[in-house]
Order: sequence, then C-alpha cells, then structure tokens
Amino acid sequence: MKSAVGGLVVAGLVAATTGFAQPPPAAPEPYKRTGDQPLDFRGPGREEPEPDVDEVVLGWFGPGEPDHPDFGDLWRGATLALAQENAAGGHHGKPFRLVPAWSASPWKAGIADLTRVVYDQHAWAVIGGVDGTTTHLAVQIALKSHFLLLSPGGTDVSADHANVPWLFSLPPSDEHIAPVLAEAIGANATGGFVIVASTDHDSHAMLVALRRALGERRLAPAAVVEFAPLEADLPALAGRLKHEGPRLMVVLVPSTLAGRLVAAIRRSGYGGTIVGSAPAARSAFRRAAGAMAEGVIVPLVAESGPAWETFALAYETRWGQPPDEAAAHGYDAVRLVAAAVRDAGLNRVRIRDAVRSLAPWSGASGRVGWNALGRNDRPVVVGRWQDGRTVAAGR
Repeated sequence: MKSAVGGLVVAGLVAATTGFAQPPPAAPEPYKRTGDQPLDFRGPGREEPEPDVDEVVLGWFGPGEPDHPDFGDLWRGATLALAQENAAGGHHGKPFRLVPAWSASPWKAGIADLTRVVYDQHAWAVIGGVDGTTTHLAVQIALKSHFLLLSPGGTDVSADHANVPWLFSLPPSDEHIAPVLAEAIGANATGGFVIVASTDHDSHAMLVALRRALGERRLAPAAVVEFAPLEADLPALAGRLKHEGPRLMVVLVPSTLAGRLVAAIRRSGYGGTIVGSAPAARSAFRRAAGAMAEGVIVPLVAESGPAWETFALAYETRWGQPPDEAAAHGYDAVRLVAAAVRDAGLNRVRIRDAVRSLAPWSGASGRVGWNALGRNDRPVVVGRWQDGRTVAAGR
C-alpha cells in the first residue's frame, strides 16, 4: 500500500551492551495523584449575600445562532431549556437570560466578548465552550474570575488536567471515546485501515487519544493523513484515500466538514467501512453528508431513556426536527445550572458547589456523574447511522 503522505521512513536502533543490564530504579511514589480526590475550591466567596437583581444572567461561550452549521443544535437545546426554566418561574420569579459571546476568532474577539459578559453583565455562570478550543480559553477566565464553567461540547481531556475546580464537562472525554472507536476498528478492519484527520484542535486531540488506544490493542493504521480544514480539496483528498485501498477509513474531522468529506469519499466509489469520531454522530454531520451518512459507525455519547423521550418531543415541537446529543447536552447544561442557582442562590462559589453536589443527576443526555476532575463519567457505546438517525450497534 502506498502512503498518501509521501515516503515512509522506518528508523531502527540496535544497541550492543556488555555485562548484565541493571534493573531500572523504582519510580518514586508521587506526593499526590491528580484525581485521587474531587477538585474543590477552598477560597472565600461563599459568605457573600445574594443581591437583588432583575434577571439572572448566564453566559454562553458559543454562537447564539440556531442555524450555525456546527453548533446550532447546542444553542437550540439550550434555548429550549431556558424557555422551560423561565416558564417554571425562573429564580424566585426573576427570569434567566442566556447571553452569547462569540466570534469567528474565539481566541481573540470571542474571548474578549466573554470577558465583557462576565465582568460587565455580571454572569453568574458560563455555559461553554462548545468545543475543546473554546473550553480551554474560557477556563483561563474562570480560574481568575471564579465562576462555574459548564462545557456542553468539549471532549478534550487536557482541559480537565489543568486541575481547575470551576470546570465541569458534560460529554465523555476522548479518553473514554477512543477505546470504543478502537474496538470498532479492530472488529471491522480486516484488510487494513487509514486515518484521515483535520488539523484543528479537537480532531488532533482525538487522533492522539485514538492512536494510544489502538497501540494498546496492537493495531496500526496503514497511513495517517492530516489536512488543514480551510485548504482541503475534498474530492482530491477522497481520491487519494481511496487509492490507498483500505477496507476501513477513520474520519476525525469536525461535524459539517466530516459530512462533506464522507460524501466525497462515497462519490469517489469507495464502498468500505467508515468510522467517525463524536462529531460524526451529530445532526450537523448528517445534514452535510445526506444519504451518504448511512452506515457510518460512530460513538454514542448520550443515553436514551424516559428523560430523552420527553425532551425529544418538546424539541421537535419547538424546532421541527429530532434532537441529537449536542442538543441534549446544551439542554442539560442550562437545566443543571438553573437547578444549581435555585439550590445555592446568586453566589458564584455556591453555584459551583451545587453543580458538584447535584450529581448523580438525570438529564436528557443520560446520567450525569462527575469524576474527580469534573468530567461526566457516562459510558460510551458504538452505534451507526441508520435511516437518518443514530442507533446502538445490534439494533
């Protein structure tokens, strides 16, 4: 099989030794292991009294557009929850208001906008980010400004490892998703596989986690192709991938772009198995891929159940289409923050404490249970696209 990224260099190292090798020294016992105990904030602030306000402002670090190609479903779920919480009386009769902060350059204008929402509009908590990049940016402000940051869309576990007690994340992490994908690849890649990944932050983080999970199972791709999202000639890329002749392709790409790439791969005549990462399980992927989404294997990071059915009915009534896991996580984020405000009152530190103590909590996306670093430890299962919706494997 030829490499799609040029020549392949294999380096070997042979070391000659004399005598007997000495055993390596024992690793020192760490003073403290991150994750042994739940992160907590031990500073001041809980003693501050609740102020009298006309409304309860919550920040949203993401686009406040229901038709945004990648993140619109998150906003739709969040605004549905907001309407329901206000119809139920808000907080002591004061309505909740969700204030978006966003820019096409979130690391410049977007983060400045979020800072204004926190300081000038006095947001009591922030729901965000909608992906790993925005979560990394927002957590820096949360660390300095002391407010709850609840991410409905970030799966990059490196944000958790910053050990910031203000961050909680609803979706399972890449470390939980990658083993599920690796098992699916091992079960279906009987004739070799290739990985194609875009160079954005989240796709690269997933690539790192997946290669680690594959290595633990002694699985290796025949080729790894990375491309810049804004510079991609998708038909040409699809042709290169097909030329490799793999039985399986793994697509680690943001939702809309992943849908367009899968459609291009299928139009190139490729009939093998395609496995996508978490963004490929979203409605944004299906909208971009159309009928070509059929059969694509994806990880399912939300659980169906009674809460899902009630949410799905309300969502479809409001938006005229069925929800996906992104919509469910946006919905749950607002509901969970509203519940914390009602329990704790308008006090940023106590709101953060309440979100921790409310778990285990039952949401539209399934059970919410925080690990020590504030990540939802919900299990992930493998599924596939079938008749325009995702279903668990075996159904």
